[in-house]
Amino acid sequence: MSPNDLATILPELMLVLAGGALVLADAFAPSLRPRVGLLAGLSAAVALALRWAGPLPGAVWAGALVVDPLGRFVDSYILAALLLVAVMADPYLARTGARYGEFYGLLLWSASGAMVLAKADSLPVVFVALELLSISLYVLNAFHRESGISLEAGWKYLVVGAFASAFLLFGIALLYGATGSFSLRATAGIIADGSVSGNPLLLAGLALIFTGFAFKLALVPFHAWAPDVYQGAPTPVTAFLSVVPKGAALIVLARVVASVSPQVLTPRWLPLLAAVAVASQILGNLVAISQRDIKRMLAYSGIAHMGYALVGLVAFGLDGLTGVLFYLAAYTFMNIAGFAVVSAFSDSEDEPHLITDLAGQGWERPFLSFTLALSMFSLAGIPPTIGFVAKFLVFRAAVNEHLVWLAVVGVLNSLVSVFFYVRVVYYLYMKPLPRRAPSYSEPWLVRIVAGACALAMVVLGIFPAWLVSVGELAARTLVR
Repeated sequence: MSPNDLATILPELMLVLAGGALVLADAFAPSLRPRVGLLAGLSAAVALALRWAGPLPGAVWAGALVVDPLGRFVDSYILAALLLVAVMADPYLARTGARYGEFYGLLLWSASGAMVLAKADSLPVVFVALELLSISLYVLNAFHRESGISLEAGWKYLVVGAFASAFLLFGIALLYGATGSFSLRATAGIIADGSVSGNPLLLAGLALIFTGFAFKLALVPFHAWAPDVYQGAPTPVTAFLSVVPKGAALIVLARVVASVSPQVLTPRWLPLLAAVAVASQILGNLVAISQRDIKRMLAYSGIAHMGYALVGLVAFGLDGLTGVLFYLAAYTFMNIAGFAVVSAFSDSEDEPHLITDLAGQGWERPFLSFTLALSMFSLAGIPPTIGFVAKFLVFRAAVNEHLVWLAVVGVLNSLVSVFFYVRVVYYLYMKPLPRRAPSYSEPWLVRIVAGACALAMVVLGIFPAWLVSVGELAARTLVR
């Protein structure tokens, strides 16, 4: 270990120490509870500043981590999501009587696990980081201990996470048996020289590793856990769960694809990814149409969106990976905006978050309703929002790689999704208030988060060049 190694993980250390401090503050200084959310958000902002101020030396910690522009981009996306969720969670936790320091401690530790996961080049480090991310989320999903639906969400995510970890660990063992190395970069060299071409251990190991991360991404056919967990988990946790673990998992998959493509495994690898991408888009969109609970609808929507993002990995290259990175950033703002409003527009976490309950809120609470409508339009990919640019980039990458059929399938699925997204807007503005109108709140912290996300969705949708250029710089570190 060298001082340079320590300097590269200062943001992660900041989150780990801050999480521990918040847990201790809750135990020994309960008067600080009203401020723990803001302190967690401040910790995320400081960690983000440290990442951009710190060095980018490449491989560190004896090659276990790769701290480069790609790692910085993903860390920025994770920390931005952490900041937004920490701020929006405070009014929710105060309303539900669950404002405890351990909530934010677990949130910070989970984010630190995701940051290490996205930068890991050593497969054992990938596994340890995934466990730090997952174990924290198991507890957060079941944070409402008096709520049966929250406990059920935590239990289901625990069971699925255990299966995912088992698949991943078995895949790592087989990959090591085939190549004799835990390093993804070393594996790329071994595959390139053709010495393990067609090795069944290699193929089985890659398939199991993909399966493990497909669980985390809720890709078909490993998606069944997502609707129940999204519905039962505390809404701020659902917002975090919907973006951060998925982004980190996609980047690990990108590193794996870079190690096998465009090498001899390409004809076997890419058709598998394409089939999963198409199946996820079709199932996610079609089943979302029948949902009446908005959290379950967003869960199936998330399955489809990971299918869209996977198109960028199928069309692997500079354009494809740039599209994936842009998509992750866009999905963060779109989803967190939606869940921030849902957290405010709910009477009880034990009751369904019905879309019909939003009737007439567009005129009663115009700001939050406008943000929710903008989120729905962006998720549908309607210009000039950031969601349109994100889909355009991944579909363009598919066309450039002569995968026109994949882009056409994505566009058709996007057209299908317009129905259930616009349905939310229809209830907000076209339906009258019910006789017993719900008394929803509009916390100022939620308004800040919603406003920031709305601004990002519009500004980066109209002027995406800066984010595209940053994403392209990050993608160049993995795609030569």
